[in-house]
Amino acid sequence: MKDKGEQMKIKICNKHGPFRGEKCPVCGDEGKLMLNDWEVEALSRILTGILRHFPENFNVKLDQHGWANINDIAEGIKGKNKKFRFLKPYHVEAFILTDTKGRFQYDKSAGKVRATYGHSINVDLSDLPSENIPRKLYYAIVPEEEEFITEIGIKPGERKWVHLSDSYEEAYISGRHRTDNPIVLEIDAEKLINDGRAIYRANEKIYITKEIPPGYFIKAPIKEVEVPKEELDQIEEEKRRRKEKERRKMEEDLGMK
Repeated sequence: MKDKGEQMKIKICNKHGPFRGEKCPVCGDEGKLMLNDWEVEALSRILTGILRHFPENFNVKLDQHGWANINDIAEGIKGKNKKFRFLKPYHVEAFILTDTKGRFQYDKSAGKVRATYGHSINVDLSDLPSENIPRKLYYAIVPEEEEFITEIGIKPGERKWVHLSDSYEEAYISGRHRTDNPIVLEIDAEKLINDGRAIYRANEKIYITKEIPPGYFIKAPIKEVEVPKEELDQIEEEKRRRKEKERRKMEEDLGMK
């Protein structure tokens, strides 16, 4: 299964730099292979893990705003994973520059990178852009949460920030990763900001805030959303992994291993 925008080899064109796919999108040159499909997928998981969840596992230090040195990242991965002994900072840079999901912010002059959303560790992202925020944003919940969230509001949960989408469709697709029938809430972002609650732009489609109290959201009118096949494949793979994890835990609890 190909994860949307990720499990695609990275090549480099001498004229136009790194790209994903078979040929340079600018000049059509076949380029030189930098990372194969497997390496791209593995690096995706490792890099997001370092920048969002467990930098210490790879001897990487994040500053208060979540920035890490790209040289330290490359060395940390090389030291932990034998299959990445070849890894250089320019491989990590090529991955970041060609990432289609907008998960990272890269400061080339400083040689540093950070994740802009998805953190389970404390980082200060208040230096992200906070201007020109859409008047309405969207957030998906599972049906079982509706009564509870209506009463207490939207809080981050395992993540440190609440993640909002720029459209009903994007929120619905995000919600499908948790349930087959997500409920999409419409957030009055304009009112939130006017009442002194900051919202930041993590990328073109994702926005983050600390929490959303009751009174700032309503259930959005239901729309029919066509989920891309690549996304459906990813959702099914996630379900399979969850079931496997549950099976292993049950076996451990029953002393079967």
